[in-house]
Order: sequence, then structure tokens, then C-alpha cells
Amino acid sequence: MSRVIADLIDGEARLSLQGNSVRRLFQVQELTGAASHKLIAAAAASGIPRVGDAHPSLGGVVVTDVRASATGDPTIATVEVTYAIPQSSTGVGVGGGVEVSIVSDLYTEETITDVSGQRIETTFFSTGGSGGSFSSTVQVQAHRIEVQRPTFTVQYSRTETAPPLDLSLAYSGKVNSGYFLKQGADRWLCNVESSQNSANEHRVRYSFTLNRGGWQALIAHNSAGIIPATATTNNGIRSAQVYERVNFAALRLPAL
Repeated sequence: MSRVIADLIDGEARLSLQGNSVRRLFQVQELTGAASHKLIAAAAASGIPRVGDAHPSLGGVVVTDVRASATGDPTIATVEVTYAIPQSSTGVGVGGGVEVSIVSDLYTEETITDVSGQRIETTFFSTGGSGGSFSSTVQVQAHRIEVQRPTFTVQYSRTETAPPLDLSLAYSGKVNSGYFLKQGADRWLCNVESSQNSANEHRVRYSFTLNRGGWQALIAHNSAGIIPATATTNNGIRSAQVYERVNFAALRLPAL
């Protein structure tokens, strides 16, 4: 298995009014196999960032290019990874700018907690007797209720030159992986819609719906609605990641 050495000092960072860019250099060692496959293996090695990945410390830029080069040693390759604001990933090139609108709405959500984060539950006693003696068992009944949550959707509309199918597949039904529109990860759920104006003009609308609590699911540990005595960790509740996370920076949408 090849070994990756990250961030050789020969890289480059450029911060300018035209947009930030960063070039990171990696060294991949212990390459084996046919010579024709070594550079491909180096570019795809575990530990090398992939196209579309966000920079670990500089916001607003993603990997736009990965390039592997040979060295004097046939078992070692240098991999150059370029981060920038992508100039053509969305096919933008037709005039008209970006239109932004905000739509308020309500959505129905099931909840198992109250406003303080505590489980909604009822405590009761189950009693029984045998041979003249009686026992009492405390049981806790968990509840799920439907509530109306206020939210809003931020919509960006613009004309693009490329068919939006790839973008729809990449972003629809995904949530933000990092800080986006003044909110942390998992808060914005994306949807992409489009209509075709002409062969080279597509009107595309990106919609981001806010869930202030995050779009992850809450799971309650119970059996037939009864909370087992052992379900004490974190009040018997845990969250589950049910939406794939992506970086929306590559869409190059204006901040609000």
C-alpha cells in the first residue's frame, strides 16, 4: 500500500481580489505495479483530496484539479492539488445575474423532546400481588407528537449555460457540510430545479430550506413505547445522520 506525505513546503497560497487559490503538494511513496498505472494510483491514493473537497482551513475554495507527476524515483510521485473558486463547474456565463428570494413556510415534524430538549414522557406505576405481598414497578411511557415548525427557504435563480442534471444529482437532497448562510453544518437542505430557455440557456433555481435544529433524525430507545431502565445515556436519545453532506461553496452563490 502506498504512503502519502502531505503538504510539502513547496506549495503556494494566493489571496487576491480575483479570488483565493491554494496549491498543496503531496508525495506518494512505495508505488508498485505497472509504470502506466503508477501516476493514476498516486492521484487516487488514500489521503489525497478529491475534486470538490473543501480546503481544510481556507473557506470558499474547493479542489478543482489533481495532478500527479513523476520523480527520479519510479516508486515516488508528486501530486499537486489545486484549490480555487471553480470558474466553470456551474456553467455560468449568460447575463442576468443572480436573483435571490426568501420564502417563509411551516413544516410538520415529529418530536420526542420539549423545548428544553427533555423527552416527552409519562411516568406511571404498575402494581401486582402474589401470596399476600405486593410490588410496584415504575415505568416510563415515551411519546411522539407532531408540531408545526416555522422555517424559510432561500432561493437563488440564475441563467446557466450547462444542463443542470449533474448539479441536481450532486446537490439535491443534500445538506451543508460546513458553515453556510450564517448557519452551521446540517442546517440547510438543498433542492435544484430548472427550465430550458434555449439550447445554451438554462434557468436554474437553487433552494435551501432551513431547519434550525439540524436535518439529522432523533432516535429514542424504547420497546413498545416503554423506555427500558438501561436507556439512560443522553436521556435515551441519539441523533442519526440521514442526509449526505456536501460543500455548497462550489456553487459560487452570493452570501446574504
